[in-house]
Amino acid sequence: MFFSVTISQAQVSEQTLAMSWGSNNAMVLEIPDSDAKLVNKLWKGFLEKEYNSKTKWMRKENHWMSDDAQIAGLGGANTVDIYARADQSGSNVNVVMWVDLGGAYLASETHPDRYTEGEKMLMRFALEVARENTSLELKDEEKELKQIQSELKKLQSENARYHKEIEKAQEAIRKAEASIEQNLKDQEATAKRIEAQQGVIEAVQKKLKDL
Repeated sequence: MFFSVTISQAQVSEQTLAMSWGSNNAMVLEIPDSDAKLVNKLWKGFLEKEYNSKTKWMRKENHWMSDDAQIAGLGGANTVDIYARADQSGSNVNVVMWVDLGGAYLASETHPDRYTEGEKMLMRFALEVARENTSLELKDEEKELKQIQSELKKLQSENARYHKEIEKAQEAIRKAEASIEQNLKDQEATAKRIEAQQGVIEAVQKKLKDL
């Protein structure tokens, strides 16, 4: 099953949500028509590839943790701790991200410039999800094409078999027609033999009477 997402449909909002260390300000990226398992899988790779930030899954806390991440747009010269998880909400996925700046969590009111960078970061991730979903969609459609091509090949093979069966049937009909024609000739010849034989019998019967 595949999902498709248009990057322009993704939205970022700000909410106070519960996490392992209480309720804190979070950024929430809503990605329409996607899958939380896929999004969670992509998050780790995104942080490590784009920001060289080691990210691990905290099973007990039920979220990702990027400890001491060096992301200048978010922390300046200081490192930040990023916590995140992806929740399924109907057909949509909500990516919740908390950014611990060291004593305070990223918020638009207190850190407007950094918050804007956080929005850009989440939108880049939404683009990553869109690319992956589109890639999966392409693979799914290519698989469908192969299946249709396989069906066509099967139909073509059946068509060739039907033609061979028709040719065999037509040859059998030709042979049967020839046999019918020969049979009629043989019947005619046999009828003449019967007539001749009856003539012989009549001659012998006459001879017998004359004795």
